[in-house]
Amino acid sequence: MTHPRQTPPQPHARKRSPLPWIIFAVLLVAAGIVFVPKLLDSDGGGNGQEPVAAGEQDPLLVAVAKCDPVKRATKFADRNRKLIVDGAGTKSKDGLSESAMTCILDTLQVPGALSSRMYSTVAADGELQGDWPGFTVAWTHDEAEGLDLTVTRN
Repeated sequence: MTHPRQTPPQPHARKRSPLPWIIFAVLLVAAGIVFVPKLLDSDGGGNGQEPVAAGEQDPLLVAVAKCDPVKRATKFADRNRKLIVDGAGTKSKDGLSESAMTCILDTLQVPGALSSRMYSTVAADGELQGDWPGFTVAWTHDEAEGLDLTVTRN
C-alpha cells in the first residue's frame, strides 16, 4: 500500500520582534550610567553627603593650592573638611602674610563684613565664630600672633 506523498507540514515561521531586546539594552545602559559611578566612588565616604557639587573643585583645596602652595601655614584636618590657617603676626612671622590670608578669604568667598570683623578682633575678644553658606569659621586675632582661622566645610 502506497501512501500518497505529502509534503511535510511547514513549521509556523513566526518572526520575533527585536523590541524587547532593544528595551532591555536601553535599561541596561541607563542602569550602568546610574550605578557605575557609585560603585567606583573611591573616597569611601558613604555618608550620603557630597561635599562639593559634581564637577566642582573643593574650595578648601583650591584656596591652599592658590594661596599657600607649599603648605607652610595651612593644614587640613577631619578628612579635609577643616582648614587650619596660621596667620603671621609681629612676633610670629612664620604664618601667612596678610596678602596670602586675603587670598584665602577671597577664594573661600568669605563675606566682606565677616572678614572685616576677623581683622578688627583683638586678643581680649578670645575665639569668635561666624559662618557663610557652606562654611563656618572660628578665629582668634592677636597683633603679635596674627589671625588664626579654622574653616569648616558644612
